Amino acid sequence: MKMMQKLLQKLKTATVIVLISVFVLLSSGWTSTAVAQPPMDELVTGYVSKVNVADLGRAIFFYHELLGMEWDHSQDTYRWTQFFYPNVPGTKIGVYESQPTGTGEAALTLVVNNIEEASDFLMSRRIEVSPIQDVGGGVLLAFFKDFDGNSLTLRQNGW
Repeated sequence: MKMMQKLLQKLKTATVIVLISVFVLLSSGWTSTAVAQPPMDELVTGYVSKVNVADLGRAIFFYHELLGMEWDHSQDTYRWTQFFYPNVPGTKIGVYESQPTGTGEAALTLVVNNIEEASDFLMSRRIEVSPIQDVGGGVLLAFFKDFDGNSLTLRQNGW
């Protein structure tokens, strides 16, 4: 009987601790947002991919003049600016003047309708482009780099 009373007392103590913990968490503003929030794909409206560059002026020339991207002056600072293609809303490339790090294995990928035309366009601007590769599923890729060694990819999706 005494053992049962001790067990009940421990259960009461544990229950009180749990209730106090829940009260403290709720009164501190903590709530579970897993149910209340929409899925991530409904929250995201676009993306900005950032690359580091050694010289902001050279990057502006590369992305604006050579790649033909629009220059988004709305976010300019003395070390940061952004570029975009008007027909691809919600997507931008941000360049930050800092120690260049290169993108390593990662690559900013530009999806195009005709990879041969896009590759020819870049090469006409003296940008070295790899041979076009068929990676399966009708997907074609070609690779190039900006002046700071950041990797970019042309991608033509399969049908």
